[in-house]
Amino acid sequence: MPKTIVTGYDGSSGGREALAEALRLARDTDARVIALYIYDKVVVGGESHDLDEAVESLGEEVLAEAGAEAEGSGVQLTTEYIEGPAAETLAAVAEREQASYLVVGGNGERPLKAWALGTTANKLLALASCPVVVVRAD
Repeated sequence: MPKTIVTGYDGSSGGREALAEALRLARDTDARVIALYIYDKVVVGGESHDLDEAVESLGEEVLAEAGAEAEGSGVQLTTEYIEGPAAETLAAVAEREQASYLVVGGNGERPLKAWALGTTANKLLALASCPVVVVRAD
């Protein structure tokens, strides 16, 4: 099975930094990258259908951006749009793919605030079955 690196990508500065690091690691280790756009669906009545469609459209645009970023890098990149909670979904895909690394962006929260709010990166440290690389956004 080829080596795999899983990364979350939402188009944010943290997501862009995580994708860049995932591509760099993939080049260095001869791995492929799976970029995930994850949406934790909100159920709030009739308007949620319109929201779901808008988010899915945004997700497709953002994942196309990730594909364009990977072009010319020499790295095989696949993308997936997945509904679910971010940390749990990232960890599940990393386990499914037997990933070598899981790369995510971090926003540089202070440890106490990050612990209290339960950031995705902090949750992944407990959930992931592979090493987690947290890349701080500028």
